Amino acid sequence: MSQLIIKFFYILLFVVIHKYYVSTTLIDFDLKSQTFEITLKVFYDDLEKDLELDSAVVDYEKDYNYLNKIFKKYLSENFIIEIENQRIILEYLGYEKKRDQINFYMNLDNDLKNKSINIQNSVLFNSFPDQKNIILFRSGRFRKSLIQDMYNPKDSFNFNNK
Repeated sequence: MSQLIIKFFYILLFVVIHKYYVSTTLIDFDLKSQTFEITLKVFYDDLEKDLELDSAVVDYEKDYNYLNKIFKKYLSENFIIEIENQRIILEYLGYEKKRDQINFYMNLDNDLKNKSINIQNSVLFNSFPDQKNIILFRSGRFRKSLIQDMYNPKDSFNFNNK
């Protein structure tokens, strides 16, 4: 019985100590604007580490314009969408800090029907080798879920919205 208790506490200790590194991205078609709205969410402390920002100094409200420039460049290098093997320039709209996370907002204004799409999300891979980036792509009845990590940073699929 004591071996079972020791194993239980070992597993509990591992779960409590081990930190999960994950981001989520929703790419959702908006019928009203006829665009794909993208929301990418990351924990702000992880992002600060990856960008080597001093959390004691950074002020997300006062430094909004300055941080937007940094974040826009970072996302252009680490969140890439290609359509028919052509890189698409995403419209970066800005960010919002909510509790322990940062939400980035972008738009994709492109007709994707019956096209090949490549998505690469390498956000936070430089600082966190265990980082997982979850992407959910939705348009009407079409749904595609992706999980990317350092060893699988890019996925491809054909968008067939019927």
